[in-house]
Amino acid sequence: MFSVRLYIRILLQVSAIVLVASLSVAGIVTGRAVILGLVGLFITAWLIGLLVYYLNASNRRIQLFLDAIEDNESMLYFPEDIGSREQRRLHAAFNRIHMLMTENKRKAFDRELHRKEYESWDKLMHVLTHEIMNSIAPVVSLSGTLLSYFRTKDGPKSCREISDTTIRKTIRGLDTIKGQGQALMHFTESYREFAHLKQPDPKTFSLTHLLQNLQTLHQPDMQRQHIDFFLVFSRPEIMVCADEILLSQVLINLLKNAMQALEGQKDRKICMNVDAEKNQLLIRVTDNGPGIPSELAEDVFVPFFTTKATGSGIGLSLSRQIIRMHGGELSVVSQPYRKTVFTISLPVKV
Repeated sequence: MFSVRLYIRILLQVSAIVLVASLSVAGIVTGRAVILGLVGLFITAWLIGLLVYYLNASNRRIQLFLDAIEDNESMLYFPEDIGSREQRRLHAAFNRIHMLMTENKRKAFDRELHRKEYESWDKLMHVLTHEIMNSIAPVVSLSGTLLSYFRTKDGPKSCREISDTTIRKTIRGLDTIKGQGQALMHFTESYREFAHLKQPDPKTFSLTHLLQNLQTLHQPDMQRQHIDFFLVFSRPEIMVCADEILLSQVLINLLKNAMQALEGQKDRKICMNVDAEKNQLLIRVTDNGPGIPSELAEDVFVPFFTTKATGSGIGLSLSRQIIRMHGGELSVVSQPYRKTVFTISLPVKV
């Protein structure tokens, strides 16, 4: 109905223009109504102007609508109570189309969110199953071997049947079982810490003093690994309002990761830079290790994702969670074989 009315209006206006123009030209040519013909031409020009303005106004609204759709504008709204009847209907149609498209996008976003959530849980269950089975399977196998040293089909062996070699093998096997059990407990504790992270208890303290203490703590290991460590402050004394224990845990994790990344490197350097930009306090930990591939830059923050043979994949995800609980963000930028920069940004409370 809307398009029919639009076409009828345009047709009537064009017909009026043709009619007035024809009469005006006829009056001028015949010389019977020259003045009226000139007036008619002015009226024709005015009618043409009205039609062009009407079409341009509609075109501008259509272009605005299409541009808003292309730019994914979510606040688009055309007033439905002003303008001509056709314009109000056009605005109502635009608003209806935009509402439907927005609703479809929201549903698509929800579906994608649910899919990613399901994939995260699925990945979590695979990781937990993998880690637990990898720890339990050799323990079960080794326990069976140790039991075979001390019993037969008829029952337990006597003391005379147990040799010193058997005792040494048993002790070594029990040590192995203990180590495997401790590793599994460490993994379980890491998961518990991630799932039940306590809320920060922010207090104002000297970030300068904390970082200097961390430098002293790690200096022996860095010297042994021939790592040059640089601690750079934008000003001598920097205070911060945060949970000192949790922030220290994050910084230690970033330093350890940087040290591990430099294994096998000839020229080993780590720089910790502290600076303030606008209302953000920035702590950057930079190393010149092999870096992180661009496709894995965000994966390193996914719980239980790790590229290390002995890693649990919990450190960086836990660190990001701690920083976000402080109202900040932990991000990474890496240039392979040049530098990798982990940046902690914390809000500065004025």
